[in-house]
Formats: sequence, structure tokens, C-alpha cells
Amino acid sequence: MNYIDNYFRNKTKDLTFIELKEDSHIDLNGYKLGQIPLPILVDKFIKEIQEGNLEKEINLKDTIDGIIYTMGIDYEFPHIEEYKNILLAYDKNIKDYILYKAMKELEVGDMDNSCINFRTLLILDPENIKGLFNYAIALEEIGKMHLNKNKVEEGETFIKFATIQLEKILDIDEGFSLVYYKLGYHYKYFQQYVKADLIWQKFFQLSKDQVLLQEIRDEVSSIKDEVNFETGLTYLTYSKYEKALDSFLKLLPKHKESWNVNYLIGQAYMGVGYDDLAIEYISKAIEANSENPDLYNELGIIYFNTGAVPKAIDVFSDGIQKCPKDYKLFFNRGLSYVQLGLYEDGLKDVNMAYDINPDGEGIIEQKQELEKLIGL
Repeated sequence: MNYIDNYFRNKTKDLTFIELKEDSHIDLNGYKLGQIPLPILVDKFIKEIQEGNLEKEINLKDTIDGIIYTMGIDYEFPHIEEYKNILLAYDKNIKDYILYKAMKELEVGDMDNSCINFRTLLILDPENIKGLFNYAIALEEIGKMHLNKNKVEEGETFIKFATIQLEKILDIDEGFSLVYYKLGYHYKYFQQYVKADLIWQKFFQLSKDQVLLQEIRDEVSSIKDEVNFETGLTYLTYSKYEKALDSFLKLLPKHKESWNVNYLIGQAYMGVGYDDLAIEYISKAIEANSENPDLYNELGIIYFNTGAVPKAIDVFSDGIQKCPKDYKLFFNRGLSYVQLGLYEDGLKDVNMAYDINPDGEGIIEQKQELEKLIGL
């Protein structure tokens, strides 16, 4: 996530650094602070100068806040290990202090500074669930701000990184119900509907918040068709045609006019060997979308494979009228002519396919074979 790291690293302009004199040191509860640069936020540094405090002594709390800020904006800062030791020596409850700061900034909408404090907290305590969860919320809010400015790529980068923080919680505490609530929305946003549904089913098992439970019931209901669609596609990909068909048929009541749904049902029927039903549904898909060459190719191939070659030629011809630049339609019609012994017609179509796409699979071989057969 270099973009995220760079986003925060660019805030180094908010810092300045001071160093102790060579003959001086600071003792922090037994930890001696040596000759390393100490960060301080620029606005606080200017305030100290204006008030004349730097001539007397360094405000240690300002330095601690500077260290927290530095660690949060740059995970690769050269003195980060020494800074960790300084923070832990300064206050045994430093993690609680950082969490408090981060939460207060989150409450007032200062998402950048909230994230910076959460990032430092997670360096000190990588498995802090409250830190991870609220860091994800702050990242998500920054993402939304980018989206509202039509900076989609930047916004989604933040939201994806927020998703990663939420997923880390699942490895730490599987019983933290709110992470399932939040993750479902993230998966839904990225159109991972099956994952959203599964994660929300887990939320139902864990949460007792009736208001949130009803909210998620409504969400689950709203993505039911998308879940069936995605599930069907997965089964279709793995040639589990009966299961794919079961998922796709659930879509029909609301989507019987959808070319895509009809096409996928046709493919599933073809997979289980019900060619008549495959023809019926792919024909419906063509009625709904007559400009898609793949539909004609699919339907024509079914007719070809079942021996109805003249009917296949009719389908490919209809497709060519609607989609005259699709080389597959010409090639498939050419093969159909060859099947009927009409070699010259077949070669004519194969040549058309070659003119459109000379690199198409099998075109050159078929072209050369037909030319030899005809004697050209």
C-alpha cells in the first residue's frame, strides 16, 4: 500500500527537528535520551519560540507528541525503534493516551490526524482491536472524501486498505461482531456479494443489537439476486452446471427479460445436456439483445453440434446482419458450409474471417486446408 504510506509520509512538512547539546541528556524513568533528532510539530515549535520557552527548556510533552506524529506518518523513519523506547519509557500508559487522542480526533472529523495516531498505536500494539477497527473507519472516511471529489482510484485505495485492517481483526478475535457488520458493507461496495452475504450471516450469529440486525437483514435481502448471480457464475466457471442452473433460475421471477440471465440459463442447460432448453433460453437472450455476437455464435454452435447445420447457418447469418464485424460468425458459418460440402461458400466466409482477424484461432489452418481442397 505505497499510496497510503506516501499519503501520510508527505506530512513531514508539519515537523521540525531539534537536537540536544552534546553534553546534555534527558532521563526518562531510567531511559537516557541520547543525541538523536527530536521531532516537534511546526505549529507548536513556533508557539514555543513566540512564548520564549525554547530559551529555557524543551517542552517534553511537545516532543512526545512529535514522536507520536513522526512514527505515524513514516513507518521507515531511521530512529523509529528509539522513538518506541522513548514513548514506553515516558509513560507506561502511552498506548491508552495515543488511543484517546486518535478517538477524539475521529469524533471531531480530523481523519488524517486520527489515522496518524492509530498508525503509531498499531506500531506499539499491532493487535489492538479497538485501534484496528477505528483506524479502518478513519481510512474509510478519507476514502469517502476522495470519492466525493470524484477521485475514485484514490478513494477506493483507502477503502481497500480499510478492508485489510478489518480482516486483520478476524485473525485476532473471531467473536468481535462489529467487524462482520462493517466488512459486509465493504464487500458489497466492491461487488463481492457472496462474501458480503457470508460475513453478514456470521454477524447474525454474533450480534444481539436488534437495530443493527434488522438493518443487515434488509441489506441481505437487497443483494439476494446479486448473490445468486455471482454464485451461479462461480459454479458455471467450474462446470458445475446443475448448481449453476439452480442459482440462475432463482433470478427469473424478477429478471425474465434480462438477456444475460437468459443466456446464462441457456449455457447451464447446455452443460447438463438439455439442448432444447438451451436453445429456448439463448433465443430469448437474442430477443432481448440482438447486438451481441456471442449469443448468435453460442446458439449456432448448439444447432451445429446437434446436426441441425442449416439452422446453424441461418443463426450465423442473422448474427452477421446484426454484427458484420465479428470474425467468429463468419468462421463458424464457413465451417457449417463445409459440413454441408459447400466448400467455396465455406472458403469465402473463412476468408472474410481472416480479413477481419488474421490471428483468430484456427483460421489460417482452415483457410489453407480449404484452398487445397478446392485446388487453389
